[in-house]
Amino acid sequence: MKRIEYAMKMRALMGDLSECGDLAYIKEYNNQCFICLIDILGHGNKARSVALVAEEYLNKNFKNNLFEIMEGLHKHLQGSRGGVVLMCHLEIATGKLHYIGIGNINGRIIGIKQNQFISKDGIVGHGRIHPSLKECHLKNRDLLLLCSDGIKEHYNIIDHVQLFSQDTESIVTGILCELGKKDDDASCIALRYLE
Repeated sequence: MKRIEYAMKMRALMGDLSECGDLAYIKEYNNQCFICLIDILGHGNKARSVALVAEEYLNKNFKNNLFEIMEGLHKHLQGSRGGVVLMCHLEIATGKLHYIGIGNINGRIIGIKQNQFISKDGIVGHGRIHPSLKECHLKNRDLLLLCSDGIKEHYNIIDHVQLFSQDTESIVTGILCELGKKDDDASCIALRYLE
């Protein structure tokens, strides 16, 4: 039976998670999984309050299709400081993964075949966005990683192969420790696909 294991971790620049503008969000339902990472512009409690507004919206809409969720979130965050977003929908039975991203959230698959996600430019909640839905497939033991810009984007996977072979909780903890920047909020989601 196909299944997933996942973990998420956030670290606030200001120290306390009540001041973190990042939001790591996962909902598993009906053999499907919705995964989303949001980085609200700025830091502190004002950024956190916008992240909580985004979370409230996701709680009500995570079962919709990704395009509808992204467009709805864009409207919902109008007038706020806005943020960057990468969201995914996984069909656990097939490994089919759809994703849509606006801004500089880093998404990738680490496995036999590597895949770097490509997001569109923009800020969710500001101006116009032009989301584009992409599709790929997860294979046995593939690792899906979503990281905010508080995590170094460029690193050699070979240098961290031992980290990426661990359980997902150890992976997100290790990423924040080894690759986290010290001048920003940082967040990471790791999801392992198992057949």
